[in-house]
Amino acid sequence: MQGNHHHKSFLRLEHVSFSYYSALGEVAVLSDINFNVEKGSFVALVGPSGCGKSTILSLISGLLKPVGGFITFYSEDFCAPKVGYMLQHDHLLEWRDVYHNIMLGLEIQKTKTDENLAFVDELLEKYKLSDTKNKKPSALSGGMRQRIALIRTLATRPDLLLLDEPFSALDYQTRLRVSSDVRDIIKSEEKTAILVTHDISEAVSMADVVIVLTKPPCAIKDIIPIEFEKNGIDRSEIRTSKLFQEYFDMIWREMQDENTEL
Repeated sequence: MQGNHHHKSFLRLEHVSFSYYSALGEVAVLSDINFNVEKGSFVALVGPSGCGKSTILSLISGLLKPVGGFITFYSEDFCAPKVGYMLQHDHLLEWRDVYHNIMLGLEIQKTKTDENLAFVDELLEKYKLSDTKNKKPSALSGGMRQRIALIRTLATRPDLLLLDEPFSALDYQTRLRVSSDVRDIIKSEEKTAILVTHDISEAVSMADVVIVLTKPPCAIKDIIPIEFEKNGIDRSEIRTSKLFQEYFDMIWREMQDENTEL
């Protein structure tokens, strides 16, 4: 990825603001949000709770419309991007086995083609999940359920993945493993992804760029490129590296500033 001409803009937010109206008047949620997401990159949004991180995802996916500013997608074929969501709860249906849970998105979109069915088998095979096909979700661990939820999302071939605190219901050990797996799968499938999390170490270990947000009305406090590979640190050694601690401390301090101002 040397030089700028290779960097492909995928999505750009320019001066985006969002408010809602209540009996008490206007409540500003987001104020002047500007950032750029490159194709194939993994961006994490962190900030104090209630700071509008999920609102940003809702604006990107088109569920909400910005009050001000622009959200621009860059596409090679003039098609609107397909967005896949991964949420806090895996939303697997207990009465369907894993395979038929994965089929769900394809059924809803009426795209159960031979090609897509073959693609599902390929994903299950590639990520060593084939032996879960006939199991009911209740027979799987929380971490395994999240992996299956990701495969279900990928089966519909989205251009952009939006991850809204997908690991927050898992215990610490499972979170570590699953978040690292999910990152590997997303990178291996060359997807562009945006993660919302309040977990700093998750953001640092998964993302290429961490965007730190302020308290509401939420603005961008900092945009931090996360560069382990550039510094010769192997993926498997990230969390024990000095650099990891430096990124963590820096983001933690920025978030403390937010929490202490009255």
